[in-house]
Amino acid sequence: MISYKSSGVDIDKADALTDILKNTVDSNNMGMFAGIYEHPFIPEYYLVGCTDGVGTKVIPLIERKAYDTIAKDLIAMNLNDMICTGAAPMFFLDYFATHTLDVDISSAFVKALKDELAEYNCILLGGETAELKDLVVKGHFDVGGFVVGIVKKDNALKKDNVKANDIVIGLKSSGPHSNGYTLIRKLFSENLIIKDEFEKSLAPTHIYVKEILELCKQNLVKICANITGGGIEGNLSRVIPDNLCAVLDKSKIPAFPLFGKFKQLVGEDEAFKAFNMGVGMILIVASENKGKVFEICAKYEPFEFGRIIEGEASSRVRFG
Repeated sequence: MISYKSSGVDIDKADALTDILKNTVDSNNMGMFAGIYEHPFIPEYYLVGCTDGVGTKVIPLIERKAYDTIAKDLIAMNLNDMICTGAAPMFFLDYFATHTLDVDISSAFVKALKDELAEYNCILLGGETAELKDLVVKGHFDVGGFVVGIVKKDNALKKDNVKANDIVIGLKSSGPHSNGYTLIRKLFSENLIIKDEFEKSLAPTHIYVKEILELCKQNLVKICANITGGGIEGNLSRVIPDNLCAVLDKSKIPAFPLFGKFKQLVGEDEAFKAFNMGVGMILIVASENKGKVFEICAKYEPFEFGRIIEGEASSRVRFG
């Protein structure tokens, strides 16, 4: 059976590297969705920074000339991480590495990036374009992004806010978002998924910033988890305190035929480790705020996914 590891990506190694870097860098930010920085010039605020790319999803998107989707995915991968702290984005920089510079392609990408960022009151401050003939395959390019935001310290989302009996709310994804594409491309190349399924998997990543900022404004959310590489359990566990556990019910996840197919092909455990399985973002909220949260996040078909209980020594997240 094909796995993420056999297709070329080893999540366990990535987790091991994170553990090593935690000790090397000696920072509480390691392993979190975004880094928090304090400066004496702005004592009431945190600056928040994060960086990410689109991964190998960029390959089929380049083949389809879907430069606007690449731009949106790059923004989503960064802003969806940043919003897990409650920070509003301020400015964004991009890195565009290509084999041979094509002015039309690079300008189309940058324009799409600028226009999409404007939707979130975020400025494209600048970036870097590099021609790397000895490194990047001819006809291809890779992109990276870096964003800085700001949040008032009293309003920052922290896992210490989470308490027993809080509820876990899932927000629907548009598909795999920008994770697991080395495996998806392998399944497609082996004719295990059909062209229509592959095309549907390339939908742009949902960007949850506007809704979560509104939740923060109304003090309705305690913490968020962006469900990216490592799946639901790997990402949600980052925001659960040591003494608590999130107990989730898989049957509550909205039906998504594409992920059902992935489960058949790679097995349920592997699918839940490689993909978001239809859950793009998870919120933890007080039970009395559920109705308002559902109303604000209606666009993403929110559902009650589980509940926080007193800690279990074996895990911070489990499916019950």
